[in-house]
Amino acid sequence: MEFLKCNPKWTRFPKSASIGETEVTIITEKGTDLWARTYYGFQNDNAPVLQIETSEKFFSFVVKTEFESS
Repeated sequence: MEFLKCNPKWTRFPKSASIGETEVTIITEKGTDLWARTYYGFQNDNAPVLQIETSEKFFSFVVKTEFESS
């Protein structure tokens, strides 16, 4: 699957992003996250999301992360 040919679409735009044939880099704003409800009721659904549609039954990808914690 060639990612760029799948017409990727943003749900929420990030602070900064670059999309290439072999790599997608996303820099998010402080405080963004994707959490479903926790036991204590915390929920945060404000992080950028880049999505594609596919007719393939199975596919895989590798995620590498780097972050700074305060």
